Amino acid sequence: MKSKSELDSANNQSIESSLLRHTDDLVSIVDKNYIYRAISRGYEIFFGCTQQDILGKSVSEVHGEDVFKDAIKPALDKTLAGEYVHFQFSRPNHTGEIRNLDSMHTIYSGPLTEGDGVAVVVRDITETVKANEALHNERQLLNTIIDSIPDFIFTKTPSGVYQTCNKSFAEFLGLSKEQIIGKTDYELMSKASAKYIAQRDAEVRNNHDAQRDDEWVTYQDGRRRLLDMHKMPLINENNTDLGILGVGRNVTYEREAEQKLLMAALVFDSTPDPCIILEETGLIISSNDAAQNQFPNLQNKDKSQHISDIFYCAEANLQDLNSLSIENGNWCGEVYSNDHDSHLATVNLVQGQARQADKYVLMIRDEGTHQSFADNLKDKAYQDALTGLPNRRLFFSRLESALIRAERQFTQLAVFYIDLNNFKPINDQYGHSTGDKALIQVANRLKKQFRSSDTLARLGGDEFVALVNIENKSQANIIAEKVLSNLQAELDLGNNRRPTISASIGISIFPSNAGTAEELVHKADEAMYKAKRDPNLHYLISES
Repeated sequence: MKSKSELDSANNQSIESSLLRHTDDLVSIVDKNYIYRAISRGYEIFFGCTQQDILGKSVSEVHGEDVFKDAIKPALDKTLAGEYVHFQFSRPNHTGEIRNLDSMHTIYSGPLTEGDGVAVVVRDITETVKANEALHNERQLLNTIIDSIPDFIFTKTPSGVYQTCNKSFAEFLGLSKEQIIGKTDYELMSKASAKYIAQRDAEVRNNHDAQRDDEWVTYQDGRRRLLDMHKMPLINENNTDLGILGVGRNVTYEREAEQKLLMAALVFDSTPDPCIILEETGLIISSNDAAQNQFPNLQNKDKSQHISDIFYCAEANLQDLNSLSIENGNWCGEVYSNDHDSHLATVNLVQGQARQADKYVLMIRDEGTHQSFADNLKDKAYQDALTGLPNRRLFFSRLESALIRAERQFTQLAVFYIDLNNFKPINDQYGHSTGDKALIQVANRLKKQFRSSDTLARLGGDEFVALVNIENKSQANIIAEKVLSNLQAELDLGNNRRPTISASIGISIFPSNAGTAEELVHKADEAMYKAKRDPNLHYLISES
């Protein structure tokens, strides 16, 4: 009859064996003589065998002498010596499919062995490895795509430390990714620029809303660049602030080109000499006011016109401007208008950029117009003489340029039409010079309410207009309220004259209210008059 200890041992063996029979991981118990004493159900499934095929056999018999000596025995010996062994390897299952396995060896002291043995727990991690490889490949593909994007991309932590960036951003800074990641803007650019960017970043994170701005930054090497930056807050499902994502591009040269085009357009419009832009075939593309006033046929916009419809030249063929004997890109000669008047003309070749055709500029040199130009120079200036603000001409030019950019970037613009209330009594009571002083103070107050990227202009009299990039309609409300609040303070006109002044504001928004510069200003003007007529309103956004 068995003793109690023998019965307990047999019972424990039965329990452990039963547990292994229901375990899908590859679990085996090997004694110190390298003999299998127990295996799990998962072991049988993986190797396509039964317990009877393995139990009581040595590891070398089951797996082969070479595999035993080279791979299995060293791990078993380390475990028997008291070490914890953990490693990963690959091997085929009974169908020949290669599987990735994670193996853990721990010392075993129990009823299944006499003395110490080894408990081998092997888990099939093939699917996890495949998933990790797929994730790695996906990340690699994503990084490749991001690095191929010409816009620069980066992420920052809430404290402003760069976490990631793409190749374009690194090349823009002239640094490697390793030199950027882990740094802050204070380490990469001037203190003033870093402080400004930190403020913009904080606005994005605090408002939990994307923001797009032009940002002037000065880097440590002295380079000053204008960046078109689009920043978005990074927030997880628990509404935790993870930092920001930035997408931007260097638009320094693009903006400079826009300004040059703007100034060229202003010069073209305001020059007193008739000026006509032509294709190389002589087809008229556009003409300025001076040309249309002197040659009324140019005012006909309903049909295409050729330069030969307006002028003829005895010494040259105007049917094909390439036939002109142009030296160094210029030609000068005499042309005749349809009324047979003679005019001294110059033709200048403007070579196109890549994929752009050459253009020609024909200018009629008429000295009689220059005195008239001098008499009206003040009216054609780009700045308001009293306040120094842009005037109507410059404002509309900037508005048209902004509309093109907003349409391309799918952004919104707001036009604020600001008309002062009760300004006439100041002129009547104190005189026009004091009224001018009041307008200057009002202009200075208005300047402080708008960003450097906005355009504030004086249309004339006590009327001002502003062009602002906005994210949404509510932002326009906030700006209008700030402007009105700022204007409430007393003016200081000297001699203890401290009148107060207010304003009525009309607002129109692109693209919801209108699609052209003239329509936007007209809608804002209409909204301003509606606000002025309603005693309960101080500003109004156009609804049409």
